[in-house]
Amino acid sequence: MELKFYRCPHCGNIVVKPVDSGVNVVCCGAPMEELIPFLQEELREKHLPVVTWKDECTLHVEVGSTLHPMLENHHIAFICVEFENGYRFVGLKEQPIADICVCDSTPKAVYEYCNLHGLWKVEVPAR
Repeated sequence: MELKFYRCPHCGNIVVKPVDSGVNVVCCGAPMEELIPFLQEELREKHLPVVTWKDECTLHVEVGSTLHPMLENHHIAFICVEFENGYRFVGLKEQPIADICVCDSTPKAVYEYCNLHGLWKVEVPAR
C-alpha cells in the first residue's frame, strides 16, 4: 500500500498513514486533509527531489535541481523514503539535502514537503 499523508487545516500537523482502515484522521477536532503529492514540476520553483545513488546502500537526495530555499517562511520540512516494508523520515533544518541509508530494505519512492507548496514525490531510480 502506498503511504498517505494528511495535514491539519488548523494547526498544520502532518501525519503519515501507512495502513488505511477507512477511519478518518482527525486533529484539532476536525478531519485532516489528505496531501496528494505532485509528481512533476507544476510550479516555476523547483520542488521535485533529485535522487541519486551515493553508493550501494545510500540514497543522496537534494530538493530541486537548484536547491530549494530554507527560510523560516518557506522551507522543506522533511524528506521521506518509502520502502517495500516501511518508511524513514529525515527532518531538515539548514539544507534541503540528505543521505539516507537504505541497506536494510528496497526503496520505492522519495517524498518531500514544502511548507508553502505541499508534498512532492519521485520514484527511486534503479541502481
